[in-house]
This record gives sequence, C-alpha cells and structure tokens, in this order.
Amino acid sequence: MKDTILEISDLSAGYEEKDILQEISLFIREKSFVGIIGPNGSGKSTFMQVLARSLPVRNGDIVLMGDSLQSWSFRDFGKIVGYVPQESDIKFRYPVYDVVMMGRNPHIERFRSPSAADHEAVQRALLQTGTVELARRPITDLSGGERQRVMIARVLAQDPVLLLLDEPFAHIDIHHQYELIRIIRETSRDKRAVIGVFHDINLAAAYCDQLVLMNDGKIRAFGKPEEVLTTSLLKEVFRISPVIDVNPTTGTPYVYVEEKWKETDAQNVHIHLISGGGTGTYLISLLSRSGYSLSCGVLAENDSDCLMARKYDIPTLTEPPFSRLSQETEEKLTELVKKADVVIVTSMPVGWGNYPNIRVLEQIDPHKILCILPSSGPSLPDFTSGVATDTIKRLLSNGAQKKSSPGELMEILQTTQIVNDYK
Repeated sequence: MKDTILEISDLSAGYEEKDILQEISLFIREKSFVGIIGPNGSGKSTFMQVLARSLPVRNGDIVLMGDSLQSWSFRDFGKIVGYVPQESDIKFRYPVYDVVMMGRNPHIERFRSPSAADHEAVQRALLQTGTVELARRPITDLSGGERQRVMIARVLAQDPVLLLLDEPFAHIDIHHQYELIRIIRETSRDKRAVIGVFHDINLAAAYCDQLVLMNDGKIRAFGKPEEVLTTSLLKEVFRISPVIDVNPTTGTPYVYVEEKWKETDAQNVHIHLISGGGTGTYLISLLSRSGYSLSCGVLAENDSDCLMARKYDIPTLTEPPFSRLSQETEEKLTELVKKADVVIVTSMPVGWGNYPNIRVLEQIDPHKILCILPSSGPSLPDFTSGVATDTIKRLLSNGAQKKSSPGELMEILQTTQIVNDYK
C-alpha cells in the first residue's frame, strides 16, 4: 500500500535457540500511533528490538518504506527510524544538550559540525519535553524520569519517519507522562508513524489509534482499542476479571479489574443508593458485581450515575435535568428508602432541586444509613445555604455511620453482625 511505512510478514525471532516471536504479521501506516500491549514475557520488547535492528530476524521479512529492513545502511536507517529503549545505557557524564544532539548524528555529514538547523531541532526537542533547564547537567546526574525525558527529546530531535518507544513512560511522573504522550501523538499526525509498548492499557487506549495485543510471542488481536479490548480477550490473556467502561474524557475504552469481595448474605440485603454527579458510578458497579440487590435515585436522566445504573439494569428513580423532584417521585423515593435494609449516601452536590433525596432520610432509622463522605472538609457540595449539610450532621449524630472509601463500606456490609443489625 502507498501509505504503508512498515510491513511485517511471518516474522520469527528470539535468543540463542529459542524463538520468542512466532509468525508475526503486521502493517503500520503513516500518520498512525500503534500501541503494543500484553502481559510480561509476551514478546513486546523483543519485537521492538527486532524493529530497531538490535536483534536479527530468523524467519520472515520486514519491509521498511518499500525496502527490506536489512538492506538499509545504518546511517540511512538512523534518519528514518528512532528508538527509545526501556533503559538508557549512557554511562559517561555527557551534558544533556550533547545527548539530545546525538539524535542529529545521522543527519550530520562526517567531519562536519552541527548546523543552525541541527541546533534548532535540539532546542525544539528540549522545549517539547520540558528539559531545557536540564540542558547543561550531566546525563548521569538525572533521575530515571528525567533521563527518560531526555531520551525522548533525543529521538524527537532526530525527526524520524518511524518512532519506536519501548515503555517510554515507565519512570515519568503523571504530568510529564500526559504532556509527552500528547506531543508524541501529534508527531504521528504529520506522516510519521509511532509504535509504542505500554504497560498502562488505559493510557494506550486513550491515545493510540490502534492496539496490538501480544501473548506468548504471537499477535492475538490488532485493531481499534474498542475492537481489541474485549472482556473475553483480556480475561484470557491477562487472567483477570475485566470490567470495560468508557473513559468520560476521551470516549475510549477504560479497563477496571473486578474486585473479589465476599458475597456472604449479599443476596439477602437490599441497598438503596442516593448519589449524583458521578459520585455513585463506581459504587453502583461494585455493589452490583458483589451480588447486592440495589436501587438508585433520584437521579437526573443524563447523570453518569444514572447511565451506570441502566448499564446494570438497576431500578432507578429519575427526573429531567435541573428540575425539582415531583411529589410523585418523592413518594416513590420515601417508599424505597423505608423498604431498604441499608441506605448509602454519597458526597453528591445538593441543591434545592434534589434536596428531598437528603430530607427523606429523616423519615427512617438513621442506624441503617451509611454515608460515604470525605474524612475531612465539607461533607458534600452544598448549594442549599447549609440546610443539606445540617441534615447530614443530624443523621450522623443520631446513629448514621460515616465512611470515607468504598473499601470501608464493603467491610461494613460484609460484617455479618452489621448485616444482621440492618436486617
């Protein structure tokens, strides 16, 4: 294909007598960002070493921009392909600026000094990676995260057509992690292709155009994140019980691992959850998967908690967004909280429109109320001039319990004596 940068056919490679990679076939197009995921030992780093020509091909073929990978001179290969390994092996005290300039070596003629364009490329890469302030420091004096940012700066200064990244964000703090992956993704929009190995599946899903799922040295799946990140595949390859949701920021798949809680007496306890504004989303999933009978509301129809409740087919009281609870809905709510064995209240935003969610709690035994509230600071975002907060305080003083995390909540629910008390 005209826009194909890399084409791999029936590739096998490995160490000594053992093949690590087997029958790998893949094509990478320009303007693409491809993430490689898989469990430890699945062959991800070996695959990257083969593409970087650090490990020879045993069988099969790799075609780079129309020519066999092995036919490229090392100098021309260095102009086309940039590689950031897991760990930097620079042992000498080179200044960071000089290390980044090394990325320009394939572009500088022998016995020539770097040109103005080379220095501009280095300055641009230092700015992009936030390493300008490190330029004069020895590379050996940097932390692991700082050193990795410098390695990424070096490959950006190299300006390759194909960029290979082997777990590039492993030691980088979350701020620089997201800044750098955004920059790298932008570079793939200008005819460049990027292939990166990721341990963080959700990071890969959020930023990569396509994912390659590897296991036992083979490609198990290749496609868009939503095509690769399926429950059956993740369960088989990673040996987990995955819950696949949607990242509310990016709209891409987001993978949770299902927590294993005891289900003792769960089927005998009915819980009503009062939440909103996303404060109950995780609880709805957790309680449902733990086997509890659950009802929710009152929630706005477009609230993320409401969407999660519908996902699990949970009976939910709803009202149109930004409307006050109707008398009919409030009566239904009162009936639900009175019938529930346990009522859980989250630190949801409360205004006059949804205040009846809180007010109705004064009609039931406060000992069956569990409040999931911050350990310090205000109990909840209160837009009722303190009325809702005062109601919560009265409930707590009269016997309602306050917990600060879902884990503490589950411990209470799964304590037999507490369950019996509620029953």
